[in-house]
Amino acid sequence: MAKGPTAAGTLDILPHNGAVVTLLAICGTKHRESYFDIAMVGIAGAIIALIAVIVLGTVFGSF
Repeated sequence: MAKGPTAAGTLDILPHNGAVVTLLAICGTKHRESYFDIAMVGIAGAIIALIAVIVLGTVFGSF
């Protein structure tokens, strides 16, 4: 099922994630300045994935 990857993908938004720390270092910003933007990107992506899983599960059923 898609529950595992969908749920695990949302953990990438945590501020101690290496990619987030690297992104902030490259952009020269601090967590305080960018956290809202990063959180919105993570939340929007997770909600879109959730909607896709619900729609596909409704149309095709579970496997």
